[in-house]
Amino acid sequence: MNDILSEATLRAALGDCKHLKIVFYPVCGSTNLEAKKLFADGFCKPTLIVAKEQTAGRGRQGRAFYSPAESGVYFTLLHPAQGSLGSLVPLTAAAAVAVMRAIRDCTGRQTQIKWVNDLTIGGRKVCGILSEGLTGEQNALAIGVGINLRPAKFPPELAGIAGSVGDTDTPRSTLIAAAVRNLLSFLNAPTHREWLDDYRKTSCVIGHEILILQNRETRAAKALDVGDDGELIVQTGRGIETLRTGEITVRMADQPTNSE
Repeated sequence: MNDILSEATLRAALGDCKHLKIVFYPVCGSTNLEAKKLFADGFCKPTLIVAKEQTAGRGRQGRAFYSPAESGVYFTLLHPAQGSLGSLVPLTAAAAVAVMRAIRDCTGRQTQIKWVNDLTIGGRKVCGILSEGLTGEQNALAIGVGINLRPAKFPPELAGIAGSVGDTDTPRSTLIAAAVRNLLSFLNAPTHREWLDDYRKTSCVIGHEILILQNRETRAAKALDVGDDGELIVQTGRGIETLRTGEITVRMADQPTNSE
């Protein structure tokens, strides 16, 4: 397999996305942090930041994201925001569908979406998404994606939690380009209908018992549906509630508990 990951292979895979600036690093701390640096320096144009390896990959709540060279895909799309920044839940949900479709179309593997920012296979996390809003003279979005594409040996603390797509054939540039095209399409779409149906269909949460981790409180609930803006609708002892923040753990007999 010819899997050279470079600015040249990314540009070739992206084809007609000539407006997109590409910044490539053999190694960096975090592609989201590099996007923030660009923004802080006054740069706010559509930019794809890609790294072969991250030494300080980040997930939600400040967690680390294991990002070894060769086996994974790590990138951030920096994009000007249209108007003021609101909830990032719809953006993260749209990004999950964009990556899910890219993995499916490029590798033939079907992933499921765990609200709000993870993709899983067999209950194990194979992709994490970190969306951040950047404010300044012009607001921007930084959409970070990390995919465990190749089989990898994970650290002991990730045993039973992390997994991989298991693909050994798809060039990383091809997968990144497919995901970025989907993301750009969703960012320019007039409504959420472009991604909402797929988000619901591939959810591994709807219909299952969950634990909600919110405001330092853990409570049981049942996930009922995903709302029109990507929010999670749940049944709790308090009645029907809508979650726009917080995290969940899916409680399923056929998959490991995962609160990452």
